[in-house]
Amino acid sequence: MFRPLADTMSTRAKQFLLLSSLVALHAEYSGHHSLIIYVTFAPGHQYLPKYSSYGMLDDYRVFTYDSISDVFSHPFGQLESLSTVWRDLRDCTNFKTGYFNLLSRYANLTFGLKGPLLQLMYGCQLSHNGTSSGLYHFSVNGEYSLSMDMDSPQWYSHLPQDLDIKNILDRFELWNHNNLIYIHRDCVPRLKKFYEHSRTILDQKVRPEAVISHKRAGALNCVVTGFYPKDITVEWMVNGQPALDGISTGFLPNHDQTYQIQVTILLSDATQNYSCQIKHSSLREPMVLTWDASSSMTDEKTSLHIGFIAGLVIH
Repeated sequence: MFRPLADTMSTRAKQFLLLSSLVALHAEYSGHHSLIIYVTFAPGHQYLPKYSSYGMLDDYRVFTYDSISDVFSHPFGQLESLSTVWRDLRDCTNFKTGYFNLLSRYANLTFGLKGPLLQLMYGCQLSHNGTSSGLYHFSVNGEYSLSMDMDSPQWYSHLPQDLDIKNILDRFELWNHNNLIYIHRDCVPRLKKFYEHSRTILDQKVRPEAVISHKRAGALNCVVTGFYPKDITVEWMVNGQPALDGISTGFLPNHDQTYQIQVTILLSDATQNYSCQIKHSSLREPMVLTWDASSSMTDEKTSLHIGFIAGLVIH
């Protein structure tokens, strides 16, 4: 039997539902951004803190927390304007911990699931025209995965094995209502608050550097690095037409908040014209690097120089 939730949660936790703060907005918002928070609850799991979380504003980490240090680490320094954010996040941590403990106990009593690893991913997106959307996903041991309906405090999944977890979550009425209030009322103001203090990083445009290397295996590799934001198009062209067999590493982070990517193509006919075309928001025109078949390609600086001539940079 489930006890009424009102008997298990503290008055402080209930007040969190009603007192979650809305912050003042000063910076003019632009672009399309998302604020996603990731939470892991792992009691009894070796090498993992009982509770850990971090927040991502796009690809910029705006805070990190774990129950071992019990500190919200962030890049903003001692800003009074963010004090309510850290207070609310701490209340939220305590609030969620109570429900995670309940779910673990009920899962054990209901179907013998002991010491589950619980994970949350939730947040919102906001476009420049003011339209927004939210998400709230929950996972147990990486096996059970459910999402919350953004219009009602109910959970759903298309997998039958998730039914037992859904039944438990649907009983957590206070938590479910709190989740929707955060998504629909509090998430966008918090996103804007973080954006206010992060916009110099998020709005920067760093031009890419690029080289072509010739591999002994008969492949050409277009290496593009040092660019921000992450969105970029790197495409091999053969005789002026897009090649369909390029293989990409995907985006890889650099240490300085920029990214790198490599795209490789097989060199099937050295008599054809091979070029790497790069499109990025920092460039007025595409950067184009052309492979010189007469060169051994040992001097990568030549390719880099060609790329910078072709790419006019926005300042």
